[in-house]
Amino acid sequence: MFFRLFRRLLLIIATLGVLTEVVMWLFVRLPEEPLIRLDLSNDLPGMKRDVRLEYDRDRVRYLGWTAGDAPEGTVRILCLGGSSTFAPLQNAEDTWWGRLRAELEKKGHKVQIAAWGQDRAGIALSANVGGALIGELRPNLVIGNFGFDDVVAQPVEYKYNPGKTAALPGLYRPAGWKQAVVKVSQIARLYRLMARRNESALLQNSLGRPDQYKIKLDEWRKLIAQLPPSPGPARVEPDDPLREYLDGWKALRAQTSRYGSALLMTGEASLDDSVIGLAQQEVLTALMPIDYSVGEKQKTPLRPEPAWVEREMTRFAAAAAVFAQENKVEWIDLNGRVERTLDHFLSDVILTDAGAAVAARELLQVVEPLIKR
Repeated sequence: MFFRLFRRLLLIIATLGVLTEVVMWLFVRLPEEPLIRLDLSNDLPGMKRDVRLEYDRDRVRYLGWTAGDAPEGTVRILCLGGSSTFAPLQNAEDTWWGRLRAELEKKGHKVQIAAWGQDRAGIALSANVGGALIGELRPNLVIGNFGFDDVVAQPVEYKYNPGKTAALPGLYRPAGWKQAVVKVSQIARLYRLMARRNESALLQNSLGRPDQYKIKLDEWRKLIAQLPPSPGPARVEPDDPLREYLDGWKALRAQTSRYGSALLMTGEASLDDSVIGLAQQEVLTALMPIDYSVGEKQKTPLRPEPAWVEREMTRFAAAAAVFAQENKVEWIDLNGRVERTLDHFLSDVILTDAGAAVAARELLQVVEPLIKR
């Protein structure tokens, strides 16, 4: 008797599950990977106050991107970089890559675009994630926007590691069986969606309060203001971060070649220069961690002079230009092309809406001929 009731109960549950799957597949299809959605509100100069930030489990933002293969005649672009590329303080349409897409569509091109960026990482720390994204998204064009973190985020007592890009982890992926279940089950997708909503709610509570980013940025600037500008360290062979920077480009070049994507190398725009004014000095937020102690590994912040940052970025850009020429890759240095004013920059490297528009127009000159090929 008990086992008969138990079998009936299992049959009812299974039937309800099948009916739910059928109804959801017909009328309420859910995506395999739901996005995190945050509504941010910050009163920051040059930015819109209210911003909708959407990204996936890999911290990739999308604009016009559709599931599956790209529609015929559509160009897919993947942008990789740092905080100015992820751009959490801007709507996707207002970022430099969002503006670039708009400019290309004005010219009659159909464009889908994705962007990934990691703050304080640099190209070497980004190469494995970027390479994995190239393999999964299969873009027609990859735009790498690096330079600033590669200069300022390295310790003074830097030691070159030739295997750094190869040793870094790529993208986290759930177990294969979980992905297989999600592909065929709308109920599994619903469960994932609810879990992602809980994650979004926690982030919304911490970051979505009015002026949360503004408060953090102001606190960061107060910390910087307490530090006197200091000459940056001398970078000499063999321990020169420039070697690591070029290793990162080599890794991305190899991955784009593997998947048949074009690569556009770009130098990141920065507010730092040798004739920076006092008003601009107050918005700079560059910190360089130093580790002088051997045992305790305590990091003391150093505030490099803007002139040093500019010189180093110019040196890195010159090496990138040579690499691009040798590898038959397009290169454009945005540093200096975006006028170094507070209208265009929120901090050292974060572009305002106006600055993003300038960067997009500069990039258009190189990107449009590339996608016409």
